[in-house]
Amino acid sequence: MQKSIFSIKKLSYSINNTKILNINNFDLHRGAMYLFTGFIGSGKSTLMHVLAKDKQIQNGNVLYENENLENISKDKYDNDVVFLNQSNKRPWFGITVKNYMMKKIKNEAKSKNHAKSFDKICNSMKISKFLLDKNIKVISEGEFRWIKLAICISLDSKVLIVDYIDKNLDYNKSTILNRVLKRKTSYDGVTIIASTYNPDFFKLSASVIIKMDKGRILQVRSSHKRPTVSKKN
Repeated sequence: MQKSIFSIKKLSYSINNTKILNINNFDLHRGAMYLFTGFIGSGKSTLMHVLAKDKQIQNGNVLYENENLENISKDKYDNDVVFLNQSNKRPWFGITVKNYMMKKIKNEAKSKNHAKSFDKICNSMKISKFLLDKNIKVISEGEFRWIKLAICISLDSKVLIVDYIDKNLDYNKSTILNRVLKRKTSYDGVTIIASTYNPDFFKLSASVIIKMDKGRILQVRSSHKRPTVSKKN
């Protein structure tokens, strides 16, 4: 039987007495890509932040590798889990895209061969020398988001969590990203958890698509099968 990397148990989260999350029981397994979709306010981003240990659990439990998430230190957890939120905040100092990427990879990647990790992700995500030589402060929002995605993927974490994975993404970039993410789950065993407004962009890479509404999971389906209503909520 496949072991769960995350187990959600009676998780609820409220803001000003309004329930934002209400998930009774849901498991996420290793080496798969879970795509959470739904309208604005459905609870997707809140769930991403909770799983990333970026928001405190109010009620219920989340287990990570059978250990209560609240009992795991942030430093230890950050060694396993990389989280990319919706923010596109840039460094205040001017630096080339290449130097920005290399600095991040050197500081955060598990691999000791930083140059190899850099070359590999640039090749996989079609990052041109022209873009690499630009100043990080003058590239477009879409280009900067692509660079941030590339860095997070290159870190070879056990889990990658991305809030709003389709942000600033066009069709061409989504095609490239699909191939990269599929390889990360299938060959590298990375568990990917992401929120999106456009699940159709990720049919090739997503293992499971979960539809949310008002903090609840309404529907769980394989990306290659007909929708089935979840029986866990």
